[in-house]
Amino acid sequence: MIFIIFSLVGCNKSSNKIHSEVKKTDLKQYLSIELEGEPKTLDQSKTSDSYSSQILYEVNEALTRSEVDENGKNIVKPAGAESWEVSSDRLKWTFHLRDNKWSDGKKVTAEDYEYGIKRNLDPEINSQNAFLLYPIKGARNFTESDKTVSKSEQIGIKAVDEKTLEIVLEAPCAYFLDLASYQVMQPQRKDLIEKFGNKYGKELDTMAFCGPFSISKWTHNKEMELIKNKSYWDNKAVKLEKILVKLGGEDSLNSLLNGSIDLAKDVNLEYSKTIGKNEKVDIIKLPEPSVNFELYNQNNKLFSNSKIRKAFSLALDREEISKSLWKGVYTPAYGWIPPCIRIGDVYFRDKVNFEPIKSMKSEEAKKLLIEGLKELGMDGDPGKVTVNYLQSGTDIKQKDIADFFQKMYSKNLGVNIKVEYVDYDLFSKKIISGDYQMASVIWRGDYNDPSAYLNMWVKDTKLIPTGWSSDEYDSLIRKANTMGDNKNEDRIKNFKEAENILVAKEAVISPTVYRNKQILKREYVKNIMAPAFGPDIELKYVYTNGRE
Repeated sequence: MIFIIFSLVGCNKSSNKIHSEVKKTDLKQYLSIELEGEPKTLDQSKTSDSYSSQILYEVNEALTRSEVDENGKNIVKPAGAESWEVSSDRLKWTFHLRDNKWSDGKKVTAEDYEYGIKRNLDPEINSQNAFLLYPIKGARNFTESDKTVSKSEQIGIKAVDEKTLEIVLEAPCAYFLDLASYQVMQPQRKDLIEKFGNKYGKELDTMAFCGPFSISKWTHNKEMELIKNKSYWDNKAVKLEKILVKLGGEDSLNSLLNGSIDLAKDVNLEYSKTIGKNEKVDIIKLPEPSVNFELYNQNNKLFSNSKIRKAFSLALDREEISKSLWKGVYTPAYGWIPPCIRIGDVYFRDKVNFEPIKSMKSEEAKKLLIEGLKELGMDGDPGKVTVNYLQSGTDIKQKDIADFFQKMYSKNLGVNIKVEYVDYDLFSKKIISGDYQMASVIWRGDYNDPSAYLNMWVKDTKLIPTGWSSDEYDSLIRKANTMGDNKNEDRIKNFKEAENILVAKEAVISPTVYRNKQILKREYVKNIMAPAFGPDIELKYVYTNGRE
């Protein structure tokens, strides 16, 4: 999931046990939730937003599934594949599929997985998530070259038979099973995609589903209804018969308190303090592998200069941002990779013991800005600089955030900041097309490894266009990605050096705070699961007990 709207609501290393044993259940099993926006598309190869991803995880089944065990530990469980083997050189993975069916009764086959994974790599589709599949043999070459049938056949993915999928990697991949749970590893229906073309994924009648739920209604920009998928292989584990998903809500706390929804996420801690003791609401606080950051477009003359980018990064008082804007809920970010991200059995931040942005602290922001302006042949007076600052969202919460940063930049650099407020869809389009100068964005990794945060800045990934590329950076990342052992000190060293280039030496982006997730739910909502990677809230095992 790529772009997430800022909402006034870090990452810690604690683990939380938040699902419990099923004991009693209400006779009628249903749930109401709310998404802040409309899924742009449910075509796995064309989506990039968190709203689409939340739905896709519930209605489809990748090879594996990210879950949380009884002790609160994040794990990867067999899903579409019931078992697998890996060769001694850790290059060839053989997945054995379950007996599963699509919601229209057709069998889910290895060919569906092969087609779906290869379609994500199709250069004509231009999927923003294609780069995630580059560990697969031939994947990068196919995506970055002209499409031909012969090159497609050279990709290391093959349906051996109806229930056996073989995937061959370029090099051992330490996080491959985690990656196998992501939506790029979900099966896709070739017959439906060819039948409906560009309409596929945008209208209900163009799709079939193979996950815990299927979609029964979709009223655009209003609501979506999910129902239990009777064809799903593990349907006995699914207790909810219906989920009503309200689309476009802006005040999830009030919706929760007035009874229109049963659970809400990303509710501000300050707001949650207003909840009365008689409200019968549980508050769950969890680590979230995501980071807020400032993004600079280097195709713009001003931000083509590294000194100016460094100046804008140093102008941000991260301690003050954490304390005043986020009320201490989010923690200051002096690196790009969040504290809860592991490299093998250890946390990356603990292992490297280095905060790259702190290494720039001795440099003066305003002085760097003036030097950079002169290097560009521009007037050295910061007061004559006006920066267009793109913000996602138009409500009061987003304006409070933008106003805070606007004042901080103006105070510490003396520049003029012009804020442009746009809705989420337009924000995404502007970022992807490079139609921005500076923007506030949130990134959440797709799997538990530093590469989930560093691969995206390699040249030609096409994920978030910045106009920046570095052969040195690319080399470090590619070398690290060919090292299949997480205990390899060179792998750790390469990631450390690459992160330093990204946020300190080149200041391509400026991390501001690490985030934490907060879920509020009615007491009668049971068995909630919130894996660090995968859907924000896993609904497969949820049930209710005690709803009045």
